[in-house]
Amino acid sequence: MRKLSFILVMLMCVASVSAQKSKVTGAQNYLTSGKLDKAKEAIDEGIKNEKCVAYAKAYLVKGKVYQGIFESPLPAYKALSENALDVAFDAYMKALELDVKGKMKKPVTAQMTNMIPDYTNEAVNLYNKGDFPGALKAFERVLEIEGMDMFKDNQVVDTAVIFNAGMTAQKANELEKAAKYYKQSIEYNYGGAKSYANLSKVLTDADKKEEGVKYLHKGFELFPNDSWMLVELINHYMLSGEPQKAANYLDKAIALDPTNGSFYRAKGTLYEKTEDFAKAEEMYTKSLDLDPKDFTSQYNLGLLKLNAAITNHKAANEIMDAKKYNAAIKTVYTEYEGVIPYFIKALELQPGEKNSLITLKELYFKLRNEKPEYLEKYNEVKTQLEGIE
Repeated sequence: MRKLSFILVMLMCVASVSAQKSKVTGAQNYLTSGKLDKAKEAIDEGIKNEKCVAYAKAYLVKGKVYQGIFESPLPAYKALSENALDVAFDAYMKALELDVKGKMKKPVTAQMTNMIPDYTNEAVNLYNKGDFPGALKAFERVLEIEGMDMFKDNQVVDTAVIFNAGMTAQKANELEKAAKYYKQSIEYNYGGAKSYANLSKVLTDADKKEEGVKYLHKGFELFPNDSWMLVELINHYMLSGEPQKAANYLDKAIALDPTNGSFYRAKGTLYEKTEDFAKAEEMYTKSLDLDPKDFTSQYNLGLLKLNAAITNHKAANEIMDAKKYNAAIKTVYTEYEGVIPYFIKALELQPGEKNSLITLKELYFKLRNEKPEYLEKYNEVKTQLEGIE
């Protein structure tokens, strides 16, 4: 009885093999004529019987069909599979696995060669869409394919893909992978200062600050005139609470690019930290001269003026002599009035910005008894803020 069952299974498999080969041939014909929907239907049906036969060609054809779906410019064909490229890759790998006679190596190599630009394009598209994990997977697949034995005779290190994989891994918060790819980029002398600066940032974010600083300084030694490298050094020392070191690098950055307003703004921030407010004002003003639309410099300049007025207000409150107090407080209110245009300008640059509105509300409230229009403006800003909150 068991022997009879075995014979029946074998007969069924023979029939399945015949049906399978027929479907595979049909799929190949449909593919050749460009009918990808029919080709997919045929190969999906033909490959169902894989338990009965190890038919390498079926998987080769499946790979070609799904790769064709991915590469098709027609939306109707593209919609046939959400992950056509991955399905094609897996099919080619299965074809190689089942290939006992070595007949699949040449055709699979040809298809894999075309998969390199396919996966590269997919990686770029996913990156631009903000799907960084998906983009990273695609870049890594390119590297996987390029590292296969079939390409060992003319293997070329794809440094651009390695660097892009690092940037994508960084965006995806895959810090370990990002560090690995940036280190490879440095090993292959690719990416220049960016490889060092990005690696330093990744290592610092991964709680490896000491190692990160080493790469930061190594990059600066190799690329002392690179603005990217300088910006990272400046940011590092500003965040580390070492303003003088940051200032030294800022001076070098300004010497290299004297028209970059952001450098002057950063130096203004450093002067604020060291309480050299006159120089801070000078730097913010210079930044705005170079870039009149720089909201941050405009806002910071307004805060400098406001803080100076508040300091003078506190000093006036300490005056005991009524006549001197009245004179001092009058000067303070004039200073408060002088602050208003800075935040009005800030709102022109960034309409509806909440902090600027809050500051103006407080200023108008302080001055409400000085001029009737300030009470009116106070109510207007208050209503605007209520709409935001």
